[in-house]
Amino acid sequence: MNHRPRLSLDGQWYFSSTEILNTDNCSLIVVPSPWQADPRFRDHIGTAWYQREFNVPAEWLEANRVIILGFGAVDYFAEVWLNGIKVGEHEGGYLPFELDVTSAARAAANTLTVRVDDPLEIFPEIPHGKQSWYGMLSGIWQSVWVEARAETHIQRVKISTDGEQVSVSLSVRGEVMDKFRAEVIAPNGEVAAQAESHAPRFSLRIPRPLAWSPDEPNLYTLKVSTPDNEVSETFGFRTIETRDGKILLNGRSFYMRSALDQDYYPDLICTPPSQEYIEDEFRKAKEMGLNCLRVHIKVADPRYYAAADKVGLLIWTELPNHILLSDDAKRRARETLAGMVERDWNHPSIGIWTIINESWGIDLTDVSQRAWLAETYEWMKSLDPTRLVDGNSACWGNFHVATDIADFHIYYAMPDHYHQWREWTEKYANRPWWLFAHEYKDHAAWREFARDPWRAETHPFADEVKQKGDEPLLVSEFGNWGLPDVTKLYEGNNGAAPWWFDTGLEWGDGVVYPRGIEGRFKDYHLDKVFPSLSALSEASQCLQFDAMKYEIEQMRRYDSIQGYVITEFTDVHWECNGLLDMYRNPKVYHARLKQINADDVVIPLWERLAFSAGETCEIKVLFSHYSGLDVKDAVVKWEAVGEQLPVISDQFLVGECASFGVTELGVVSFNVPQVEKPTKARLELRLVNGENVVASAKQEFYIFPQNSPLPQGEGLGVRESCASTPLNSNPHLQLSATHPQ
Repeated sequence: MNHRPRLSLDGQWYFSSTEILNTDNCSLIVVPSPWQADPRFRDHIGTAWYQREFNVPAEWLEANRVIILGFGAVDYFAEVWLNGIKVGEHEGGYLPFELDVTSAARAAANTLTVRVDDPLEIFPEIPHGKQSWYGMLSGIWQSVWVEARAETHIQRVKISTDGEQVSVSLSVRGEVMDKFRAEVIAPNGEVAAQAESHAPRFSLRIPRPLAWSPDEPNLYTLKVSTPDNEVSETFGFRTIETRDGKILLNGRSFYMRSALDQDYYPDLICTPPSQEYIEDEFRKAKEMGLNCLRVHIKVADPRYYAAADKVGLLIWTELPNHILLSDDAKRRARETLAGMVERDWNHPSIGIWTIINESWGIDLTDVSQRAWLAETYEWMKSLDPTRLVDGNSACWGNFHVATDIADFHIYYAMPDHYHQWREWTEKYANRPWWLFAHEYKDHAAWREFARDPWRAETHPFADEVKQKGDEPLLVSEFGNWGLPDVTKLYEGNNGAAPWWFDTGLEWGDGVVYPRGIEGRFKDYHLDKVFPSLSALSEASQCLQFDAMKYEIEQMRRYDSIQGYVITEFTDVHWECNGLLDMYRNPKVYHARLKQINADDVVIPLWERLAFSAGETCEIKVLFSHYSGLDVKDAVVKWEAVGEQLPVISDQFLVGECASFGVTELGVVSFNVPQVEKPTKARLELRLVNGENVVASAKQEFYIFPQNSPLPQGEGLGVRESCASTPLNSNPHLQLSATHPQ
């Protein structure tokens, strides 16, 4: 017996972009998707109407049944009519709502009408996220359904775990006359526990439960039933906390290797094509060694979190930002946060909430607004004590007030500013005072700080600051651009340029505008340097990899820094700093990323990468160790290889390696051999524990003939081949520089 027969209302709807519904002048549009995904309504803002018909089976209208109409999300105000009768309304662009339409429904044909208003007038005071960057998103952008339920039915299931205990809280409509029968299905499909209860709150015990983690995404299923009801929810046993400067996942130190995810898609913008699509891109994330995604200032489609539960990725998710912190903005922010917690409570993948990003929508120089953020942090912690809360994910010019993690965003163009990256990382690793809000006596004092914040004189914290002193340090945004292969983008769009090639003209004086890239490739005479635009893109992606490698290695030399977030997971519109392109095609370094995104990483800590024959090459070797492997009495085996080089290799023993920290293993040292011409070489490192290779690394360097002058200048350096190309490969792909000498 199907206790809850459901009819999906996704598909073609009639659509009118008018203030007043005109059924004689409607277009067909796809639901779910923002109406801006349709080229005809790309620039439409304000009010629009949706309408469609559907049939209700006669048996749904039997006594003791109710008809429920559900919406995944509608941006922003929605009013709903069924058969001309207004059945409800809703405010908020990201969260689900349900309407009881029993009194308006009828057997056979029903006409459903939805008016959506997304007014610009209040845009600064509503949670909107990156719509101010990539364009407005309006309308019915998540699924719609109609469902028959028993008059008394379970509306929501909240599942909490504590050790071996599973606590269940049911939200029930109506008076329950029967017992609730519950069973928990383990990841292997066996029944792990059963219970019966007359009350909507009860618990079950599961001996020795399997924990959920990115490495082992163990999911349990809870089924709750009465004679007229049956619902099921997945959940996991997962704890996350901070202690002594570390993030602990299930009680064990967790080194975060994350990417910022804008969660945008090529065709439907913010509506994912399917859960299978999301699972596929998440598997690509794990292939690159990522264990977390930071879905950026957005409440994602529920399928996003379900895919993360299944595939195994920790998710850091955030409140979409507003612009002004008015009373209405405060109300909407808390309503949205509360709705996020309610909707997504059962997802073990969600580990971190963010309230504010980079001070967008709040002025942290204002005492009252700092106080609001501190109060909201405490309120959020009381609402969900099972996850971490980031009060303000900070960057230059703003600070933390109250938070579980002390994170910061920093961008330095590579290779030009590699010195600044190294210096900044060292300062950040020492937990600088400027991470938290502080007072200035006047504007001149602020300007003095802003002139050179990393070296500014220490200031006392603001009174509202609630620093614990051991918040884990994370570099929660950094990144570099790597141009996508335009031919692959055309292939993804049936041979034509995608519509978002016309975005970005207003950013950076138009230098990021995608349209016309082929013409600019020739106009700038780059076709005389690179054999094709695709070759230029590949070189750009190699440069991107080199920059990430250097930046990650510099961060991982400090055990006080407990993770990072690469900007970003995929390209989006005119931004090309993704690890995947907009169509989720891997970039050329895809297979190599896992070597630097791993629990255990060998770090060749170089000071320079160009040597003359006869010099001594010395490179310090560090080991960043965050796996559970016991590494002691291991061996570092190394060799330097190159086209003109004799065999140069050696090894040295290392002692016990600190768990969940950084160990200096030793120094690779050798006399640089004579060469007849400038030669690219490669140092290959392997840390071997018994018969197992724990971690490995490669670092390219250059050798010049003894009497040949070394290259001079801050902008010249060498790069590692990101696609594992041979040392004598295409010279056009070896000319880009990432690491200045």
